[in-house]
Amino acid sequence: MADILTEREKTHGSYDDVASMAQALKGDMRGGKNWKHLDDMQRETLEMLASKIGRILSGNPHEVDHWRDIAGYAQLIVNAYSVCECGPTRRPDDSSPASPSPAPASYASTSRATLP
Repeated sequence: MADILTEREKTHGSYDDVASMAQALKGDMRGGKNWKHLDDMQRETLEMLASKIGRILSGNPHEVDHWRDIAGYAQLIVNAYSVCECGPTRRPDDSSPASPSPAPASYASTSRATLP
């Protein structure tokens, strides 16, 4: 296990640095005016992106897997909203976002992707 952790620290940075950076980003996101209007998948995706950004800013920014992970999490949201009628949650004539509809249960059970 020690070997794995040592190797990961080379690409990801120290866990303490990554955690501090990610938590700061997540705190800022949670304070955003639209946070309460996001569904669980949107919130989780943004939080996972913050973790990946924490790795980029604390570890090796040239590690391509960090960037692939970001693209992968964003693609999960694109896929979810492409298979359901969940979005957009705002009409051009509406000045406030509507409560989002969750992705259908069938999406969650058939389209799971595995990302680190």
